[in-house]
Amino acid sequence: MTNHVITMAGVPAALAGAGEAGDAFDALAAAGWSRRVDPGDNTIATAPNGLSRLVFQPESEEYATGGPLWKVEATGFPSGEPHEAITRRPQGWTATFSTDVPVELIVAFLERLADPAGIDRPVPQGLADLAV
Repeated sequence: MTNHVITMAGVPAALAGAGEAGDAFDALAAAGWSRRVDPGDNTIATAPNGLSRLVFQPESEEYATGGPLWKVEATGFPSGEPHEAITRRPQGWTATFSTDVPVELIVAFLERLADPAGIDRPVPQGLADLAV
């Protein structure tokens, strides 16, 4: 028996449905993220620098009680130097995705997060004056 994959071209991204969770982990593996399964059978991928992680939590109590299926967390010091905790507070954020968010959109988010080039931004004027 031959397996046939049916594809639908041009499905609007907002209505594409969940997709295959493994695609998100494949994208992160390509960027060097490590992957493990916790004792509750949820999958966690961690960035090489340890500043970000993805949790796919279909077996969690949080998901079972209406919480998100996917959770992306980032925490750390802006310069990556822990000794700066004395003068700076760590930054952090969490992004969550529900069950039906298309995995292709999650992959796009994760690929940008995992991009080693980071994000280039202009230095705010006040800080630029200090650097002169």
